[in-house]
Amino acid sequence: MAIFGKTDGAAAAPSPAEPPAPAGAAPQSVIGARAKFVGEISGDEDVAVHGWFEGTIDVPRRVLVAQGGDVKGDIHARSVVVGGRVQGQVRAEERAELLASASVQGDVRAPKVIIAEGAQLQGSVAMSSVAQSRGAAPERSEE
Repeated sequence: MAIFGKTDGAAAAPSPAEPPAPAGAAPQSVIGARAKFVGEISGDEDVAVHGWFEGTIDVPRRVLVAQGGDVKGDIHARSVVVGGRVQGQVRAEERAELLASASVQGDVRAPKVIIAEGAQLQGSVAMSSVAQSRGAAPERSEE
């Protein structure tokens, strides 16, 4: 019987190496602060870059380039938040956000773009959908 968070010893404690995932949490791929990775990231998970990454990131979910994170390559995702450094194009289906600590050398394109005071951007900003930027023809209604 558990009282006020104490157990009677019947349940085993989770291993410190494998912390329990919060209920309903989305899976996430993480490049750690001391890690370096070269290649391509794709799949159906959120991505967090705390270390160094060179290549392309193309996921239908969220990408975070944390403060101290460094990406050399293009990012395409539903939502992109940059707190570190990106040298490449940033394309977001819904929203791109550059935090005050962000440094981006490349174009940013998303329907919603938020640039915090102090963020550095060397490139252009286009607030349009990614589909429009790829030259997709607008849908026409036939009556």
